Order: sequence, then structure tokens, then C-alpha cells
Amino acid sequence: MLNGKFKYYLILLLACFIWGATPLCGRVLRDSMSPMLITAARFYVVALILFSLILILHGKKGILVSRHDLKILFIMSVVGIFLHNSLLFEGLRYTPASNAAIIESIGPSVTSILAFFFIGERLSSSGWLGILVSCFGAIFIVCKGSFNTLVNFEFNIGELLVLVCEIMWSVYVIISWRLSANISALVVTAYTGLFGATLCLITGLCLDSLHVYRFTLSDAGYFFVLSVFAGVVSFASWNYAIARVGASKGSTFIYLVPVFGVMFGVFLLDELFSLYEFVGALFVVVGMFFSIRAKTSTKQNRRSIKDLKQEIIQKQKMKKTS
Repeated sequence: MLNGKFKYYLILLLACFIWGATPLCGRVLRDSMSPMLITAARFYVVALILFSLILILHGKKGILVSRHDLKILFIMSVVGIFLHNSLLFEGLRYTPASNAAIIESIGPSVTSILAFFFIGERLSSSGWLGILVSCFGAIFIVCKGSFNTLVNFEFNIGELLVLVCEIMWSVYVIISWRLSANISALVVTAYTGLFGATLCLITGLCLDSLHVYRFTLSDAGYFFVLSVFAGVVSFASWNYAIARVGASKGSTFIYLVPVFGVMFGVFLLDELFSLYEFVGALFVVVGMFFSIRAKTSTKQNRRSIKDLKQEIIQKQKMKKTS
């Protein structure tokens, strides 16, 4: 990891540290606002801040994007903002923040599998071993240490929702690779935040699920962390760094979110940390190290090398005939 991309890994680490507080904030705010309202309000704040910053730095031209990118940004907002966050906050109504944080660790495994099929990234055998180990850890936590739960399909609805929300995040990461190379992380985050918040608002109005139960000064503080730090800083940092280190490599840092999440949940919410959570977390961390150390390649890279060789051969033939 100690190479020219080290600074991008540090940025991913920062993003994941802040995201570790998301289950904590969601767990606290669940008693203050409905999940749909939390997501809508949060990402409207994110979009407002980022669009203002872009206009200050680059003017009106800075917010212009092509139709191609706009369509992709909208799809990203559906899966990465609307579905991911709504399902997460809904799930936090039924499962502890520390438990949700650990279950979220399945995301990188799903991302690597999707990257294999859709963008041609190839992990080495140790990388796939890391995926299997981390998946085992996440499933172990969902089953509460008993695989009879898996056999009898006795999942907690909240844990299932968190699992689905992580799959949505993996789709978000993969889709982002279809964006134009010149679109900035700030623009990506601003548009996906705006579209995602609007989808949440419309859905909330239709389902009559936009409710405020209370809103104290403490709640405002948690909402600030959720919107400004976990929304603006983390999303912009993530989108910036993931484009430079690759989906499979970069997504392995999500494995660190449960570590930070458990830390926040245990120390700030006095949540209990069970033995099965510890065992599952241990498998998750071991899998993370396997994945980080794994080598990656892409079909695109192999094709480009092949094309380059053919081009060299063609030039050599042309020299011989001239």
C-alpha cells in the first residue's frame, strides 16, 4: 500500500472513519425524525453546500454536465443515496448501531464481485479468499453466531435491511465508473445528493413518512455530523479517491467502517459488544488484510497491452515492406 497512491488510501481511511459514526447518528436521530426525512434533509444540506462551493470556485460552468453523465448521476442517486440511506436508517430502528456497522462490512465483497463481472477487475486468489472470509464474518453476525438461524431463515428485519443497503452501495460504486473522466468528485456528490434528496422527499410525501418527533440541540449536533462530515466530507473524499485506486482495492477500506462503528456505538451509546460480534468482526478484519494485499488487474488493461503489441507488430511489418 505504500506507493504513489498512499495519499488516496489516507483519504479513504478518513472517509471510513467518519462513516463509522453514521450508524451512531442514525441510531440517535431515529427518535427525532423519520428515516425518509433524515435522508432527504441530510442530502439537501449536502447538495446546497457543494453547489455553493462549486459556484464559488468555478462559476456556472462548474455545475454543467453532459446528458450522459446526468443520467448516470441520477441512477447513482437512486441506489447510493435514496435506497442505501433509507434502508440503513430504517434498519437502525430494529438493530443496534454496532451490529449494523459490522454487517455493513459485506459491501466490499459485493463490490469486488460486481467489479469482476461489470468492469473487468480481477483479484488474485488471496483477494477472493479475503472476500470469502469477510462474507463469513458478516453472515456470522447476521445469524447471531448460530447458523440454525440461516437454515430456518430467522433474520432480524433490521439486519436484512442493512445487508440490502450495502448491496445498493456496491452498485453505486460500480456505476460511478461509467462517468466521464473529467467530472469532479464535488460535482458527483452534489448531483447525487440533490437527486437522492428529492426522491426521498417525493416518496416521503406520497407515503406520509416525513415526520419530526423532536429536535433538540443535541439532535442538531448529530444531524450536523451526519450531513456535513458524513455527507459532504466523506462522500466527496470517497468519490475522489475511489476513481484513482480502483473499485476492488478502494472498497476494501469499507471493512474499517465496522471497526470505527463499533467503537462509536460501544463508547458513546453504551451498547454491548457480544462474543459473536467479536468473532465475526475478527473474520471481517482478517479478510480485509487479505483483500488489501491482493493484486488486481483489469480486462481493459490486458486488452490495451494486447492492442499495443499488435500495433508494434504492424509497425515492424510496415518497416520491413518500406
